[in-house]
Amino acid sequence: MKRTYIKDLTEGEHLIKGYVETIRDKKIMFLVIRDVTGFVQVTIEKDNPTYDEAKKLTPHSFVAITGKCVYSEYVRNGGKEIYPTAIEIMSIADLVPLNAESGQDLRMDYRWIDLRDEKKVFMFRIQTAFERLAVEYFNNNGFIEIHTPKITALSSEGGSEVFELKNYFGQKAYLTQSPQLYKQMSMMAGFDKTFEIGEYFRANPSFTSRHDTEFTGIDVEISFIDSHHDVMDAEEALLAYVINGVKAQFNDEYKKYFGNDIISLDYKIPRITLADAYKILKDEMNYEVPRALKGDLDPDGEKLICKYVKEKYGSDFVFIIDFPAKARAFYSMKKDDNPELTKTYDLLFKGIEITSGAQREHRYDNLRKNIEENGINPDSMIEYLDFFRYGAPTHGGFGLGITRTLVKLFDLPSVKDVTFLFRGPSRLKP
Repeated sequence: MKRTYIKDLTEGEHLIKGYVETIRDKKIMFLVIRDVTGFVQVTIEKDNPTYDEAKKLTPHSFVAITGKCVYSEYVRNGGKEIYPTAIEIMSIADLVPLNAESGQDLRMDYRWIDLRDEKKVFMFRIQTAFERLAVEYFNNNGFIEIHTPKITALSSEGGSEVFELKNYFGQKAYLTQSPQLYKQMSMMAGFDKTFEIGEYFRANPSFTSRHDTEFTGIDVEISFIDSHHDVMDAEEALLAYVINGVKAQFNDEYKKYFGNDIISLDYKIPRITLADAYKILKDEMNYEVPRALKGDLDPDGEKLICKYVKEKYGSDFVFIIDFPAKARAFYSMKKDDNPELTKTYDLLFKGIEITSGAQREHRYDNLRKNIEENGINPDSMIEYLDFFRYGAPTHGGFGLGITRTLVKLFDLPSVKDVTFLFRGPSRLKP
């Protein structure tokens, strides 16, 4: 008999496969069997031939059950129950080392068990739809998908937050921080608009709720732009398509698990210069970014400016634009009217940065000068500089952190909650 998923059960004979969520054995044994689509009650009376086999089961054991599905007004959660005619035990589970009170570290140690939860499965279904809708948007708008190397001879930022490979055939090599340099190369190849959904690595010894050492990002690069505002327009259109698409498909289920509606993005995202953000924080929020962090927003500043924007504009998002050149990467284009500032932006979502974007410097001489001003030897970046020697269009792009976006979409405390297997400075397994 072919397997039936639990959500597709109708009256009649079926084969279901899943794991035992709970067991209640009194005068009659009741099993709750769960698969990726839902759960169903299995009712076993003591004179049922399957009863002795069912007695061997423990919570979280995996089974295949054949039986008759019937509807009953006395059965909760859809009124379906199964009376089994055969039970095949795939495996018997030991006592599970987790319970409702288990802390996050223990849950991460046993992540595969922690994920046996319908709410968590739902979140990964949302992630799947998020990425699928992003690809759908890119396909509909003429983007080319690329897969950049994850082992590189260059560190993307020319900085130190890279994992160096100890033995790459006698050569110095790194795990990539981002596809930045290579997605720019795709512009010089004439691809015009490219995207990548890939894994990236940051050797940043940070233990915050927003940082991880391996993460999945959506990276975009676009040619023939006039300013960073064109890049923001593109990201806004992408996010509106994805978020509104997720809402259309999943809002009812989301309300069941989270108690409210998925946000909509049917408005223009406010754009505020960093200088104006500082002024708002000081004048309206009685907060000043610490001097050592000037040139950027600190986490407290991000939260407060998002609070201000939500109250004033009703927006969960805000673009912070025009960052100082000294605080941005060498490939950022400086503003013509004020070269101390750059054509760059960060996108904040509910108090956290989810994106950095910019118009890139495409002129060889200017780019080489930027590299020198950032204290980097241009000769160490010669392979990158070569991309620009043979003609380069104006271009720009952004990198969007998927886990940071999802953690705020679900209003959860940490990126660990939306990552399949989290990697951080103190976690290398499972």
